[in-house]
Amino acid sequence: MVRIISIALFWLITSAAAQASTLEDYLPKDVTYNPDIPTPKEVLGYEVGEWHVRPEQLAQYMEILAEKSDRFTLERTGYTHERRPLLLATVTTPENHKNIDSLRDQHLALADPNREGDPENAPLVLYMGYSIHGDEPSGSNSALLYAYYLAAAEGDKIEQVLRDSIILLDPSYNPDGLARFAQWANQHKSQNLVADTQHREHVQPMPRGRVNHYWFDLNRDWLLLQHPESRARIANFQKWKPNVLTDFHEMGTDSTFFFQPGIPSRKNPNTPDENVKLTETLAEGHAAALDEQGRLYFTEEAFDDFYVGKGSTYPDVQGAIGILFEQASSRGHAQDSINGLVEFPFTIQNQFTTSLTSMYGAHANKSWFLDYQQRFYDNALAAAKKAGFKGYVISDPTDPGRVQEMLNILAQHGIKSYALEDSVKLDGVTYPANESYYVPLEQEQYVLIRAIFMDQQSFKDNTFYDVSAWTFPHAFNVNFAKFDGWSIDTANEAWQAPQPKQISFAKDAYAYAFEWHNYFSPRTLNRLLQAGIHVRQANQEFTAKTTNGEYKFSPGTVVVTRAYQDHDWADVQAKLSEIANVNQVDVHAITSGLTPSGMDLGSRNLSPVEPVNVMMVVGTDANMYEAGEAWYYLDRHVGIPVSMVDTDRLNSADLSRYTHIIMVDGRYSKLNKRSAERLRNWVNQGGVIIGQQGGSKWLSNNDILAAKFVEDKTFREAFEKEELTYADMDDFYGQRRLAGAIFELQLDTSHPLTFGYPRATLPVFKDSVNAMVVPEQPFVTVATYSEKEPLLAGFTAAANREVLADKAAIVAHRQGRGRVIAFTDDMNFRAFFWGSAKLLSNAIFLAQEVRPTMSDEENVEAAAAEAAEAAHAH
Repeated sequence: MVRIISIALFWLITSAAAQASTLEDYLPKDVTYNPDIPTPKEVLGYEVGEWHVRPEQLAQYMEILAEKSDRFTLERTGYTHERRPLLLATVTTPENHKNIDSLRDQHLALADPNREGDPENAPLVLYMGYSIHGDEPSGSNSALLYAYYLAAAEGDKIEQVLRDSIILLDPSYNPDGLARFAQWANQHKSQNLVADTQHREHVQPMPRGRVNHYWFDLNRDWLLLQHPESRARIANFQKWKPNVLTDFHEMGTDSTFFFQPGIPSRKNPNTPDENVKLTETLAEGHAAALDEQGRLYFTEEAFDDFYVGKGSTYPDVQGAIGILFEQASSRGHAQDSINGLVEFPFTIQNQFTTSLTSMYGAHANKSWFLDYQQRFYDNALAAAKKAGFKGYVISDPTDPGRVQEMLNILAQHGIKSYALEDSVKLDGVTYPANESYYVPLEQEQYVLIRAIFMDQQSFKDNTFYDVSAWTFPHAFNVNFAKFDGWSIDTANEAWQAPQPKQISFAKDAYAYAFEWHNYFSPRTLNRLLQAGIHVRQANQEFTAKTTNGEYKFSPGTVVVTRAYQDHDWADVQAKLSEIANVNQVDVHAITSGLTPSGMDLGSRNLSPVEPVNVMMVVGTDANMYEAGEAWYYLDRHVGIPVSMVDTDRLNSADLSRYTHIIMVDGRYSKLNKRSAERLRNWVNQGGVIIGQQGGSKWLSNNDILAAKFVEDKTFREAFEKEELTYADMDDFYGQRRLAGAIFELQLDTSHPLTFGYPRATLPVFKDSVNAMVVPEQPFVTVATYSEKEPLLAGFTAAANREVLADKAAIVAHRQGRGRVIAFTDDMNFRAFFWGSAKLLSNAIFLAQEVRPTMSDEENVEAAAAEAAEAAHAH
């Protein structure tokens, strides 16, 4: 294996001037450049770094290079939410382009233990990707230089690389965020650059350019695949199985430059040690080049390599090397720092330099990278045979929507699942045939499977840069178990996304009903309301006569009756059929309002559902990510238009327009006593206010939520402070922090807010020590953390677990004519926790069924009034 990068390579990379301002300043001098290839300035009208490149300019330049250079082909692999194209350039020699499919097949053979790969002759594949955070733009701006270099550079070294390699160039992982930030930075640029850190150019409003259209951090979505940018990128990754993937970022202005390896003790346990050695070999090349330029940098600090849903770690569990680069940011065109002036061209130069060292360093060790990839997959298959069990079985017959989405994500990662053809019973749970699926360990993606299903709770280093758990079955709230039997009867073909089934039902029925279990039942209900259809929802179970016999309906069931419709009944049926088919929700045709058991269809326990008008408080005081998650869920999964009102406009907003107000996590320091009084009055008049995490705390602190949070000192006092030394500080505070784990809730399944949930336990994501004291008042606590052991996956210190056990996680009560609903956690973490996300829909559509107040006297009076009304009606 060749591990030495030549001194000539160092010179090639480092011969650029310390401060680049023209193309010549950026570029290495030891190659010539084809004059027929247009430079960035010739296309864009300015030097790289003079302005922030916009995505359409970046796309334009890539298109021109593909037109002018026979080394380039360009494809659109998808579109962002804002319909910007996602581009991927494939760069190699013209001869390789003619045989590109054959070369890809040769390379893919290395990642298939069932094929005879040839590491000596297969091509090296590099995935060079930039700026997944749009306000970390030095990456995408350096992609202009790297693309020009690949197209125009001439000489033995670059031509040898192109003969041996396929380079996949992804110039902008996040075009929507890049567009937002480029506009902000460019519109505030002065002719005389302003480096003052307080200058408006360096202080972005919310939402920042870091995030995509829905305010998501796309660097947390590589595994979760909830956004089109991620799905397109992972399709490219799985299509090519690259050997190296680059992930160019920026960090605080007062820092220098980071490249991996990260903190040694914090790599994912599924990542082989040899991966770190390969990363270290590339790091030697980065260091040598930056040394020549006199640049400061660091490794093995600050950043970890644990969460496999990040760009620098996702490749590590698939036989590739992911490399994180972090450049101190100018966050504009120039900014003061403790190290002096940080100018935009300086930041671009470092990213361009390490783009070249990544490429040349990987090529210098081509045989090692390809051999490692092949051995990784061979070793994975061998490990699968010795794993101690054969695979995982998953199921939830109550809701195919959640199960199908989980299988869909697995398939996009190249993981095969198979439908069960015979039922099996594991750990006391029956997994029914045709509704359950088997994920065998003996397949190419064994290591990724173990990472996805990992429910580890203790680690070598219990401090995490990001989350410590992301177990898929917990996130989707599906039953799962390890299978280690002699045989299991499954379909021969792996799962593929099924074609939508035709939802049909008898015409001219007395009424129609669909249950609340399906993940898309809330969207079905909301679409019916938007169509002006009269809809009712059951707060009790009942058995009705249907065209297919008697059927027992669960609480939460939605009923469309012929009575009270403002539209022709035939039109109502047609619209119901259309909406049910779009959402794949089964509909039952009820033949009579008189039921065999339970309430009849004219019961007051089958209440009309009114259309909703939802507002969410946003702004610099609210958690941008959590607000984006709520927006995304309600917009994409439920079909509710969400009015977003900034905290500084809340006091002047007309609250009477809204039926529901959501307050996600946040400090809300800009809200004052008048804000609290307005919201309190709005609730008393009939509004429903929903809090999550810090939003719930604010409601509690302002006497809107009548429940108290566990005090911070309770958690502090749970940790021993005796005999600590200064060296223990990081570990002490790391133990106290709850970085991100999965906890188990115990649900009151009779409560309306839990309707549609199949079990009394529910996994939720927890990234704080927020918890409420269980109120003394009965009937208002909807869910608590499990008493014996609330932790399901990930790390949480025993002291924190003991405090959290049996504390309240969801509380709901009536206040005046309104309702207050509080969650201590993010119910829709990263749009990936489909299992708990529907609680937000329940809080919207079922809030009126929350009847108890925090006053016994009021509850007694209300019960008496209800009894009197019923008696009077009788």
